[in-house]
Amino acid sequence: MVHSTILRQAVGYWCSPVKADENDRSKIVAMTIAAHHYAARCLYSSSNNKHLVTSEIPSDFVNQGLPGEPASQVQAVSSGKEEGPDTQLVDAELQGACDSAQSMVLLGKHVTFVASVADNAPAGLDATSDFETTYLQPLKIIDGVPEEIADIHPYAKMALGVLSAASKIIVAQAERDQSIYSLLKKLAEVYRIMTRDDNPRKIESMRGTVGSIVQQTYECARFIRDYSETKSFWKRLGKNVLSETSDIIKRYCGTLDHLMQQFRDQVDRDVAVFVQRTGETLDLSGMIYAGDAGVVTAKQCLSGTRTDILSQITKWINNSEDSVPRVMWLSGPAGKSISAIAHTIAHWFKETGGLCSCFCFDRHREGDRRHEKIFSTIARDLADHDPGIRRALADAVENATSLKNTTDIIQQWRELLMGPLEKFPASSVGPVLIVIDALDESGGIETRQDLLRILSGKLENKKVPQITELPSNFRILVTSRPLPDIEKGFEGVDHILRLSPHVAIQAFVSKELKELSEFQDTHLTVLTAKSDGLFEWARLACTYIKEPYFGLSPMDCFSTIVNRSPGERNNLLYDIYRLFLEEIIPRHKYTKFQYQQLIARFRSVMGQIFAAVEPLPLVSLQAMRHHFPEDHDHYEVGVVIKHMGGLFSGTTDPFTPIRPLHASFRDFLTDKSSSGAFYVEVSKVQRDLAFASLRVMEHGLRFNICNLKSSYLPNSQDTELPERVKTYISPHLSYSCRYWATHVQTTDFDDELAKEIRSLFDDERLMFWIEALGLLNAISGAVVLPLVAKWLKNHSGYEDLRSATMDVQRFMQVFGGMILRSTPHLYVSALPFSPVNSTMATTCTAKFPNSLRLASGRDLNWTVVQAIIRGHTNTVLSVSFSLDGTRIASGSSDKTVRLWNAATGQPLCEPLKGHTGAVLSVSFSPDGTRIASGSLDKTVRLWNAATGQPLGEPLKGHTSWVYSVSFSSDGTRIASGSLDKTVRLWNAATGRPLGEPFKGHTGALRSISFSPDGTRIASGSLDKTVRLWNVATGQPLCEPFKGHTGAVRSVSFSLDGTHIASGSEDRTVRLWNAATGRPLGEPLKGHTGAVLSVSFSPDGTRIASGSEDKTLRLMKVLPSPASTEPDPSASPLHRSTASPTQDSRIAPTNTCNHPPISFSPCLKHALPNPAHLLEPTSDHHSNSTPFLLQPDGWIMGPRHELLFWVPPASRHLFYSPDTAMVIPRGGAELDLSCMAHGARWSSCRNAST
Repeated sequence: MVHSTILRQAVGYWCSPVKADENDRSKIVAMTIAAHHYAARCLYSSSNNKHLVTSEIPSDFVNQGLPGEPASQVQAVSSGKEEGPDTQLVDAELQGACDSAQSMVLLGKHVTFVASVADNAPAGLDATSDFETTYLQPLKIIDGVPEEIADIHPYAKMALGVLSAASKIIVAQAERDQSIYSLLKKLAEVYRIMTRDDNPRKIESMRGTVGSIVQQTYECARFIRDYSETKSFWKRLGKNVLSETSDIIKRYCGTLDHLMQQFRDQVDRDVAVFVQRTGETLDLSGMIYAGDAGVVTAKQCLSGTRTDILSQITKWINNSEDSVPRVMWLSGPAGKSISAIAHTIAHWFKETGGLCSCFCFDRHREGDRRHEKIFSTIARDLADHDPGIRRALADAVENATSLKNTTDIIQQWRELLMGPLEKFPASSVGPVLIVIDALDESGGIETRQDLLRILSGKLENKKVPQITELPSNFRILVTSRPLPDIEKGFEGVDHILRLSPHVAIQAFVSKELKELSEFQDTHLTVLTAKSDGLFEWARLACTYIKEPYFGLSPMDCFSTIVNRSPGERNNLLYDIYRLFLEEIIPRHKYTKFQYQQLIARFRSVMGQIFAAVEPLPLVSLQAMRHHFPEDHDHYEVGVVIKHMGGLFSGTTDPFTPIRPLHASFRDFLTDKSSSGAFYVEVSKVQRDLAFASLRVMEHGLRFNICNLKSSYLPNSQDTELPERVKTYISPHLSYSCRYWATHVQTTDFDDELAKEIRSLFDDERLMFWIEALGLLNAISGAVVLPLVAKWLKNHSGYEDLRSATMDVQRFMQVFGGMILRSTPHLYVSALPFSPVNSTMATTCTAKFPNSLRLASGRDLNWTVVQAIIRGHTNTVLSVSFSLDGTRIASGSSDKTVRLWNAATGQPLCEPLKGHTGAVLSVSFSPDGTRIASGSLDKTVRLWNAATGQPLGEPLKGHTSWVYSVSFSSDGTRIASGSLDKTVRLWNAATGRPLGEPFKGHTGALRSISFSPDGTRIASGSLDKTVRLWNVATGQPLCEPFKGHTGAVRSVSFSLDGTHIASGSEDRTVRLWNAATGRPLGEPLKGHTGAVLSVSFSPDGTRIASGSEDKTLRLMKVLPSPASTEPDPSASPLHRSTASPTQDSRIAPTNTCNHPPISFSPCLKHALPNPAHLLEPTSDHHSNSTPFLLQPDGWIMGPRHELLFWVPPASRHLFYSPDTAMVIPRGGAELDLSCMAHGARWSSCRNAST
């Protein structure tokens, strides 16, 4: 065939020792490419079932021959039956090849690579060649190789398994575009070499190169899979598809050539894998992600150990049969080091290019709340390594902020993982491995119950995909100790394969002690037997033997270990821990005083490490210890831990977090009966850490700590900000800002510690703390401030400080979300708008004089409206706080319940859907784990407050609308009141009714309330009465409470259960004796509309009431036991007016091209230096008008510059720049004349301070 002849001549040229000039070289390149193009066209036509003939090739290419060769003649061959391809088309192909070759001459030596791509084409490829045989058969050969070669290392099996999966992706690709034939040919060559002779056995010794080969092959497979979509994207961008394809394939082939040459030469060097990306913008920013939960290479098995179990797991991953269980549970007691197996598998799979996510729980990082981030993290990991999955995930979260931020793992499972995966058949992705390590360290039983339901396929909501619906190529490897709840959750589940490892201890021991010549096989056997299968024990034993203490020989240490008798097997680990510590701090080497001093230091450092909410590096532990309150504690942490490398990681690197190598070490030290003199009482260090945290903040916090560039920018648009945060906020400062209050509230009250807290709240450092929280994305951490207030309660002299902590909590609730978005606005917007009498204003306003100022309309105190939370699509009918104040539940006419972060107002999960009618009432359980809701659909529903998932079926029994629901104080029962005139009682655990309905009212029930002791229920009805019921019998305790002249809309018990308050449509509040039902005093009057809600203050001396008249009133009803002085709070707190209509604004005619930027009737209050804000903008796609108040409270410039933010309470009667006056007056009027903004924002602070 003609192209075969040219190829043979080209081969002769490239192999010839005769040096040709550039003209000869260009001709040969043209001939080579021409033959390749011609062959491709023949194949393309062949795939369309056409019988081809070759056409005559112009003699000026063929007849000239090659340098040093006689000219040859090539004759055209014809069947005489079918018409051959158009000769003009062939000529055009050749001319194009010639032109390409002329341009390639300029590339010098790189032209050799281009020619080699064609040169390696099979010599026998002609018009009758079979595409399957030539291109795809080499890819199919690999399928059985991992199983056929029994003695290869499990790593090699892993690599060959991933190669096999890549080959299936390529073979399954329907579109075989001729543009990618050269890449297919190169991949066929790779597969031939990898499966040739003894090459599979070389893989383990060439891990670096083989890993890169497999990764690069996988990248090529994905490119081939997505080629059709990629071409379409290039076309939309106006790119030359052939040119783009050629360039990418050259780079793929070049990288593979380098890697394969290394493999042949058995040289392991780094070669960068080429990854092609289309350039699409697929935004996954903002998704919650557990950043430190991935593979830890230091945790891998040592080379040569545990190959049997690693091979078993590898075989399970590579098995592509549909019947293979999706989940493998690797379980074992503490010390088996099953985590090492998991990390090894995950690392190998990633190293060989497999699609993998490894998610590790850590009991020392519970403060990170990793259990709330598991499937969003896994989804991000998979999306980062597969463009198709990334595209599907980006589609799922587009315009769905709440989905990006959801901590509901069932929602994550359904929307972020299962939803995107529905678009990908198993053959198009290859094997996917998800590793979930240390499931037992995910928190308590409640914390992991939903994760167990997902893994075991026991989700109650049938609308959520079960794990068995995962694509057949997915494998989930789970490791844990066999805790009872995990055992029960996985019991009898067909899709979970349980594997309990028989650890290859002897291989490990032999490797560890091979340098010690005195150790014979008998010694190793004895040591292995002594380990009783506990790998952690074997590791510690080898460390003890190799690093003997105080002059002992290795054999002395061996004898000590094997001759100890720890008793029960459970004590084996504890015994070797005790041995280690006794050698590190030997009692006989010191005097009694010295020993006690060393033990005290040991306990203190261990307590510091274990009491930390998250692990800290040595440098941070040391920095914090220097701020401990007692001088004798200011010693070097490194001195204590320097000999403990066998027990902790991070002891040799001052910047690596220090954590126990095994969880059982903490268990040992905190068990007094086991650890004896080494016992660590973690609670004793909490006070020291609280002091240290506050003092670290005192020395480390400063204004604009991360050099924020401009107040116009959201934090997310300052691309260098994350790095500056790492640079300027040290780990110990970050830790202190986030967790000082946590440590305070876990200690007993301490006067000196309270003074430290006062020092923070009396200084502008309070602002710097909030600034740091904003930069660390940790504003929600301030939710613990009420716990600090509780810690201060009833301690004389700190009433003002207690009030200040609650005041700052309010500040965070109002401004927290805004500070997270753009932290400069803590100073630019939040401080100026804080009430005159607030802690923030009185402490800090004078120190920031160059800020906006409220010329009028600034509140003196916090208003009722602290934040506006938006999300429901219809009227909000009921709200309820969790008992700890961190969450809000709301029920709406849109038939949903929603959960909100009380500090920021952000949604915590997707809407809770299930009711088929409006949700009329919501209530948190006392422990905050459940929510009850009553609805127009006549049912009560229970919800998991952590995940938002329904708990069981709806509670049915009422025959009409459920107006009110309430939990008993112990959370075991739920009461509901209905339009059907009855009260019903339900078992909160089972959802079953308790007894018969409580009957007696003659009108619909609008409100019910449990007494604090749970023995009574009060109910208010449209029949104008209040009734009291015996919970045990369901019978009324007395006659109805009569006195109201209108329907009773709300009832509430006092905290001691002695009084009941009721609010009515008769516009009054009444107080009743809960024992007798008699009214106490006259009705409390003042409201001008129906009283819809009443509630007692915790001390029972006041009643808060809410009314249709748009006011909240606080009324003093009983004398305070602490004081008999008049209480000014007995008057209404706040009276709001309706927002004015647009007609109440008088707008002047604008006669200026650029009017002043002012939010006041006084022009002297206009913004200084506004020129750059008024420059013309080319952005014609803005959906907002500059300098007008936006629905979310922001005032923005023409290019969306963030000028300032207005809190909800100040948004009514608000000015715009083209408004001369607002009638009625009384709204916020801003003075911007001294306001520092934009790049100059930091000059808001008085530099002298």
